[in-house]
Amino acid sequence: MFKAIVSILFLVLLNQHMTGQVQLDSLPDGSGYTYIASPLGTGPFPAVLYNHGGLDTAVGGDLRGTSVALAQAGYFVRAEKRMETASIAGHLDEVEAALDDLRSDPRADTNCVSIIGFSRGGLLTLQAAEANASKVDAIISMAPANPIGQLDNLVTDLPAIDDPVLILVASNDTFQDQHVFLAQMAYDSLINAGKTAFINVYPGYDSNGDMTVDASDDGHELFFSVQEPYWSGVLNFLTYHCNVGNADQIPAKISPTVRIAPNPFTEDTRLTFLTKTPETYSLVVYDMNGSLVQKYRHCKGKQATIKKSHLKSGVYVLQIITDNETYPIVKLVIE
Repeated sequence: MFKAIVSILFLVLLNQHMTGQVQLDSLPDGSGYTYIASPLGTGPFPAVLYNHGGLDTAVGGDLRGTSVALAQAGYFVRAEKRMETASIAGHLDEVEAALDDLRSDPRADTNCVSIIGFSRGGLLTLQAAEANASKVDAIISMAPANPIGQLDNLVTDLPAIDDPVLILVASNDTFQDQHVFLAQMAYDSLINAGKTAFINVYPGYDSNGDMTVDASDDGHELFFSVQEPYWSGVLNFLTYHCNVGNADQIPAKISPTVRIAPNPFTEDTRLTFLTKTPETYSLVVYDMNGSLVQKYRHCKGKQATIKKSHLKSGVYVLQIITDNETYPIVKLVIE
């Protein structure tokens, strides 16, 4: 199910592009376009609708990159560029129509449909989930926006949402609006209504790449592309809350070249490379809500020890990252 996000080589075949283990279609759609991405095969696959942000002609987020990355992780994906208007009127209609189109495709597993959105798309994701609760199984809203107070109005209706919600935002996302406050407001409203909700507030994002986070950096740009620290949280949340709905679906083995034993463990476990050992690598542990809980940087050698440390008993996921490769995530069980 989980595959590394690798360099993409496109081969044009009619109107289809084949990239690794992914089929990507780019279709004209009114004044815009639609990306439909899928693992190879007939499916059905767990399905995801991605809703972009932006205003007028500007598109916030990466429709193609997100579609490809999700398809590489095993999902059937639809991402539509909506109408180019400053007003948000009519945009929800487009999102709801896209959701129906996604669900009507025979490649989509309608028992496992998630909806994701960023900025304006993050608001529209919550609105669509509230109005179509029976059609959605998991919800991710990244830095939701509040055009003409629509998020303010929505939080009074959030009790209609009956699926798990993950809200993501960078701590310095305050340029275009007070997105940290808005994200927290949506999360608090869900929790106060007794819903299943989680929030990840990431450290300030270095948007200009000068290795320093200061007042010139816009945290909103964290979600402009598929990248860490948020992407692993997206995949972990989708896997746990939609992909058949339980942690047993997470692979317990990474590959024949790596062993983790014992697993389950009580105090510590050992990772061993059985063949070629990377020169250096990092080990990253997430909880099942997609939050980073432990990280070992600059590891060297054939073996590495992962300690329980402050972690509670339960299920976690481990990712091994090298300069050249990101291994599929693996389940860790602490007793």
